[in-house]
This record gives sequence, structure tokens and C-alpha cells, in this order.
Amino acid sequence: MIRNSERKKVIHCNLMSVFLAAAYNPRAAIVFHAPKSCSHIAHNAFWEMRLKITTNKYFNGQCDGSNLFVTGLADKEAIFGGEKLLKACLLDIAAVRKPEYIIVAAGCAAGVIGDDVEAICRETEASTGIPVLCVEGSGFMNQKAVDGVLSVTKVLCQKLVYPLSGTAKNPAALAVFGINVIFSRESEIDEINRLLGLFGFKNIYYPPGGMTLKQLQETAAVSAVTAMGFIPKNLEAVRVFARQFAETMQISYINLGIPSSLEATYEWLLDLGTALGRKQEAIKAVEKERLAYSDFLQNITALLQGKSYILAISLPQRYFEPLPIIKMLEEAGLKLQGIIFCDELTTAEQLMHKKLLGKNLKTNYYDETKLQNTFVDLVITTAPKKCSRPQYCIGFRRVGRKGSENFLLKLTETLTEQRELVYENR
Repeated sequence: MIRNSERKKVIHCNLMSVFLAAAYNPRAAIVFHAPKSCSHIAHNAFWEMRLKITTNKYFNGQCDGSNLFVTGLADKEAIFGGEKLLKACLLDIAAVRKPEYIIVAAGCAAGVIGDDVEAICRETEASTGIPVLCVEGSGFMNQKAVDGVLSVTKVLCQKLVYPLSGTAKNPAALAVFGINVIFSRESEIDEINRLLGLFGFKNIYYPPGGMTLKQLQETAAVSAVTAMGFIPKNLEAVRVFARQFAETMQISYINLGIPSSLEATYEWLLDLGTALGRKQEAIKAVEKERLAYSDFLQNITALLQGKSYILAISLPQRYFEPLPIIKMLEEAGLKLQGIIFCDELTTAEQLMHKKLLGKNLKTNYYDETKLQNTFVDLVITTAPKKCSRPQYCIGFRRVGRKGSENFLLKLTETLTEQRELVYENR
């Protein structure tokens, strides 16, 4: 229980995020200029996701982790420097693996030693003809995991895309930064693509994850760029880069976010239509989405009407906004009987939730002990709990109209089958 404590800031090691940003890019090699132990965390994270990723229809790369290399800095290099070791490693990879490009991430040890990693990368590229890209991976230099992904994205664009800025633009092509399709749910990407397709975008790129060199270079032909992200606190940094990309490539930047609820989706469509100068088309698209959702509700409301539930919140507001969920369930006929603040929340995080909720609804608030003593039809949670009633554990988001419909369908199954625990994201 951390209710009366403050959450501590976490310093992330960006080596893992650097690797995962391009781990599934066919014919890419990623090199850690770091001790051997630094590669273990990244490789283990890769291995845990491997089986899930191979079933993702957007995956078209390798999935054995064989494109991760580490120089293995040791005591000798800490004293005399590790530049020779890095040079030998890069030349060996170029000769044996012949990758389309190499990404070199310098770890904390290389930063402390003072190795000129960028110079070694330039020398290797000049002698082999293979693009060698240097990114900063030192954990003590960064505080957010997104920094590693952005570093990879920036160097790939600078090296492989920006030189092609004069390429003829395709009005049906759009680049979306901030989402790695490899780690996202297929249904979420499908829905984003469907909504973008309403305005004629057929070639949609999500750099850099899972992309071949050819696909990366094809982003030079996009007619517009936007930034999206499932974690709001990381989105601004991505937007800054997307604007820079648009300026460099002399294309339009469209300010969008994630259509993470029904109302957000309608606003998202209007914003997109306005940015494209096609507001009337956007208005018609919103009308069609509303009508389709209304038809869906008519078919499902009978199964949900009058059912009661309690919402148990264990996530702070920056990760979970309860109001869109509550409104959706109200429209579907469910009745909110109270809100439980779980032990994971600090006192300050509880107050933030109460402040927002108090402006929009009247309800009762309880602590976690209520989970064992509730007489509602359903308990909706943000993390699995010991509970006396059927429990539905929701994910972070439900993208677009389809996301809301899938949420209610799965909720209906939970109530109908009286299942003990159901995960939305599984």
C-alpha cells in the first residue's frame, strides 16, 4: 500500500527502448557499446513479447533476437577505452551479416569512458558503405523510455529519409509518429487506419517499428504527418519531432491525438477534416459514425439495461480517465453504484480523480475493502483484484467507434456467462 506516499521518478535505461524500436526491422543490426550484462534486459524484454508479436499481422520481420549485438566492455576497456573493440565489432557485423543499416547505442559505461562513438560510426560507414547510425542510450542521460524510441526515429529520418525530401508526394500517404504497430493491438491499428481511410489515406506508415528500409524511405513521399501516442505524457515530445519532420520534408503537419473514446473520435474526425480543408466531409463522417453506433446500441442495450456495477480505479488520472467509460456505460443502460479507490493510488491521486469526477457526477466513494462486500452485478477494474462478483479488467483505451463496440460486446459476454475474471486486452 502506497496511499500516503509519493511516487518516485524512475530513470529508465534507454538501451531497451532503442533495441525494441528497431528490433523487428528486417535486415537491421543493433549494437550496444556497453558491458554484456546491458544486453540481457533488452533481450529478455524482446523474448517475452516474441510469441505475441509473431501473431501480429503487421509484423513482417525477424523474431529471433539475432540482430542484437553487444561489444562487451570490460575492465580493460574501462582503463584504455573501447573504441578499437567497437570498430572491430562493427566491421565484423558488416562483413558477416551485411545489414542494410546498423544502429549503435552507447551505454552508460561508454559515456563514462568518453569513447568517441560517433567518430567510429562515421569511419565504419565510410569503409563499408553501410549506413551506421549512432544514438544515445545511456540510462543516466534520460528519464523517459520514449527518449530511446525518439532517438532511433530521429537518426533513421536524418540518415535515410531527409535526403529524399524532393520525392514526389502521394496525397494518399500519411506518416504517423508515436505508435509502434508491432506492440499495439491489431484492432487499434485497424480502427485508426479505417478512420484515416474515410479521408482517402490508403498508405499509412508508422515509423520506425517493423519497417523495412524500403518502407522507411517511402515515408519521404507522404503528403502529411501527424503524431499519436497511447501515453499522453509522452505525446508532446513526439509532436515536436513530427513538426520538425513536416518542416524538413515541406509537408503538412496535422495536430491529432488518439481517438480514445466516442466523443474524442467525433472531435478527432472534425479536427482532421478541418485540417484537410474538408470539414463538410468530416461532419458527414461523424453523422455516419453516430448512426452506426446508435444501431449497435439498440441491439445490445436489452442485455445490459438495468445492470449495476462498481468501478475500481488503481491507476492515476494520467493513465486512466474514468468519465468516458462511465458515460458509455450509462448510455448502454448500466447503473453506477459507486467508485472504489484501490490501495495502489496515493492520496494526491485520489484527490485528482475526485476533483474531476465531482464536477460531472454524484456517486459514493469507497476503499478497496468494498470489493469483498459488494452486491452489484459487475465490478469493473483497472487491475485484477480479489472480488466477490464477476470482474471485468479494462485496458488503457478503446480506439474509435469499433473500440467502444468491442468493449460493450465483451462486457455483455462477461455478464451473460458470469465469468469470474475477464481481461479486455486478451
